[in-house]
Amino acid sequence: MARRPSPHAPSPNQPGFFDRPDTILEGAALSIAIREAVSDALAFAKAQGHDRFVVASDISRLTGRDMTKNMLDRYAAPSADDWRFPLEALPALVKATGDTRLVTLIADACGFKALPGEATAVAELVTLELQQRALRDRISAAKKNLPQQALDWAEREAEARGQQ
Repeated sequence: MARRPSPHAPSPNQPGFFDRPDTILEGAALSIAIREAVSDALAFAKAQGHDRFVVASDISRLTGRDMTKNMLDRYAAPSADDWRFPLEALPALVKATGDTRLVTLIADACGFKALPGEATAVAELVTLELQQRALRDRISAAKKNLPQQALDWAEREAEARGQQ
C-alpha cells in the first residue's frame, strides 16, 4: 500500500530554509524594493495603531536624530529618488513598527538570511543534529567496510583488556 503524503510536507516549489534567493536585487530594483519595504513597515505600524507621526517620533528617540513624518513619506515614495532611507535608522524602524521585512530584504540582497536571535539557536541545534546524523552514517559505513583482519585485531585487544 502506498504511503499517504504528509499534510505537513513542504511544497516542492517552496525554497528550503537555507536556500539563497534565486535573484539578488541590485540598483534601481533594490531601491524600489527598499521603498516598498519602508512603505509596508509603515502600513504594518498603522494597522497596529501607530501612525507615521508616532513612528517618526519613535525613530527620533531611538536614534537621537530627527526624523519627521514628511521624511518617512519621502523614504516610502516611489517618486522621491533622491531620498534614501538611512541604514543607521533600520533598527529603530524595526522597533518602532514591529516589521522586519526591510531587514530580510537587505540580508537577501547581500546573499544572507536574517533570523531572529531565538531562531539562530534552533538553527544551530538543527545543524548539529544533522552533523551528528552524518557522523553516525560515516561510522556505520566505516564499520561495514572494516576488513576482517581489523575486526579480529579489535576482538583480540578487547579480550586482552578484559572488555569482551
